[in-house]
Amino acid sequence: MELPEVRYLPTPRGAVAYQAFGSGARTIVWTSPPLLSIETRWDHPGNLRLWDFLSSFGRVVTFDYRGFGISEHLPLDRVGRLDEMSFDLGAVIEELTSPPVVLIATGTATLPVVHFVTSHPSAVERLVLLNATATDPLQGQVDPAEWGARWRDRWGTGDALIAAASGVLDDLRRASAARSERISATPAVVEAAIIASLGHDVRELLPGISVPTLVVHTGDLKRITPEMSERVAAAVPGAVFLERPSATFNWGEWEADIKRFVTGQDGDAEGYRDLATVVFTDIVGSTEHAARVGDAAWRNTLGYLDAFVKHQTAQRNGRVVKHTGDGHLLEFARPSDALAAARMLLKGSPELGVRLRAGIHYAEIERRPDGDIGGIGVHVAARIAALAEPDEILVSRTVTELTSGGGCSYVERGMRSLKGVPGEWAVYALAGP
Repeated sequence: MELPEVRYLPTPRGAVAYQAFGSGARTIVWTSPPLLSIETRWDHPGNLRLWDFLSSFGRVVTFDYRGFGISEHLPLDRVGRLDEMSFDLGAVIEELTSPPVVLIATGTATLPVVHFVTSHPSAVERLVLLNATATDPLQGQVDPAEWGARWRDRWGTGDALIAAASGVLDDLRRASAARSERISATPAVVEAAIIASLGHDVRELLPGISVPTLVVHTGDLKRITPEMSERVAAAVPGAVFLERPSATFNWGEWEADIKRFVTGQDGDAEGYRDLATVVFTDIVGSTEHAARVGDAAWRNTLGYLDAFVKHQTAQRNGRVVKHTGDGHLLEFARPSDALAAARMLLKGSPELGVRLRAGIHYAEIERRPDGDIGGIGVHVAARIAALAEPDEILVSRTVTELTSGGGCSYVERGMRSLKGVPGEWAVYALAGP
């Protein structure tokens, strides 16, 4: 997904930097621990995947608390205070959303969120707490002044993120982690924030939460144990606790639990998944052809091909999902329509000076809010297309079975391994009519 624009929300106490992306009937406000700015959260591939997932069923708003990241600065004696962060959260919800909202917090962001929800219950429809804790996880184990000074001196090296988050070294280089730290806070702010955080305790507020609450421990934050999160859930009336370890950073089976809790429905019930015939077409030798005819002529050729593909696809009740650089991704309800369209595209493309190949598969797909489609079925179609020779249409066994009574004939191409797809797949070439 594209990086959303950073904007500023003016408040009586200073500007709050925020981003909004996605669409849907509900609004999801996401809040992370303050020492991680929205300016750098997009650097981590795990976060990219998480944002794409959340924005598939709601409009997502995320922001930097004042005093951190790219929001307005604060005097050091006000940095990290729960009342200041609760004010920022309230301003974001009141000015940028239509309450009530779904509120999701992770790690120590639980603390200001609990502070806010207990005093503004009507602003929140549902509450999700990931790796929740009611106190700083090191409270009582370290001296606040010494611990703050320690991280003040080491801030900007990447050590803090690596010490706090699981999987960071797997997905991020130390230099990237160091950059995230430097953008998210200055050393003096870090020291002040750590000292403030080590004094926070919202355990007495937890019984006052009156909105439906889901607490999930994923193991993504090293210092927060399952027991800490389970105690939070036990103190919130009616809260549900789940322990769902992440497969990679910020991603695992728990994403389905969150969607079910937020929407009240499974993905299938929302029509998030569907059955379709997926077609990939590809221009044979496109790079060599473009180099031979020149950029201007090649742009014209692509324009003519786009119009031709659009027309032939529409003639057979299909849809052009998107351009793929050297080809197109198409979608049809019926395999027979997909075969007919692909046949015409391969037959007519030489008139435009190019040759095509195609791959077709019928499978379950994921429908996305922007009109794109995804899922393993789409990957299979793409891999089958990559195996085709010029002027050839290759299909999966599913397509041959669904069109067996329609007069089509096929030639077996054997069992093939498809890159990135488990197992071996039977592949067939369309022979006629």
